[in-house]
Amino acid sequence: MVTIKNERPGILIIPDAGLKLLPGESITVEQRTDQIKHALKQKLVKRSEEEPEVPAEQSVDLSSMNATEAIAEVNQMDDPDLLQGYMQTEKRKTVLDALGDRLEEVGSGSVVD
Repeated sequence: MVTIKNERPGILIIPDAGLKLLPGESITVEQRTDQIKHALKQKLVKRSEEEPEVPAEQSVDLSSMNATEAIAEVNQMDDPDLLQGYMQTEKRKTVLDALGDRLEEVGSGSVVD
């Protein structure tokens, strides 16, 4: 689940999620649709800082997964700090690319090379 906030001065409609957000309105959604992801990238909405943090014991060991499983897991992550931590230890290029893409989606501008 993710909470998003309309950053536009007017109403924002996200059809594939069935949303109509007034200026400054926040809403929690179950999953990110393609149009929500696009709105996040375009900075039409932003993730709310009021989201509950995922406890550290729920972090997963990407190194124990194959690349496909690791990428699928990365695409579910919302914590920029956790993603940055994985970028420090991950060696597989495809997984590193997925981590970098996900960091951009969740709003972290500091991607480690």
